[in-house]
Amino acid sequence: MRCTYLPALLAVPCLVSLSLAEDSPPNFSGTWQLDTTNSQTEGQAVTLTIQDDSGKIDFKRVSRDKDGKEITAHFSCKTGAQCDFEEGGQKAKVTLWFNGGALAILKTDGPKEDAVTQWKLELSPDKHTLKVECTHIDPSANTANLVFRKKST
Repeated sequence: MRCTYLPALLAVPCLVSLSLAEDSPPNFSGTWQLDTTNSQTEGQAVTLTIQDDSGKIDFKRVSRDKDGKEITAHFSCKTGAQCDFEEGGQKAKVTLWFNGGALAILKTDGPKEDAVTQWKLELSPDKHTLKVECTHIDPSANTANLVFRKKST
């Protein structure tokens, strides 16, 4: 009896480990600067600082408008949980989850005039570009596509 299936059986653990490696969520850690030439923005300068550590994500966004007014937003949250979000002194809630290779962030329960917003963050294959799709769900409005470049450390 010949062992014709042995090479195939030996390949199975490699395929499983490759499959598991592809299923692990990407790490969004870094400081990201808005690329205004490739983004739909109204003259804002935006910096994101993300620390992605073992399923807990610390997120800070600093936006500066054309007039120089600065607004800081931040949260610290584990995926699958609902957490507090603060943006310029206003309180809201965020929920985070991974959708394939994308990180989804849903912001709800803000002030009465605030929109329910979903952000979808995706890393480029080289991990130097972060694409953010920002969709206002309620009230419904246009989706903004933003591109961030990773700042060197």
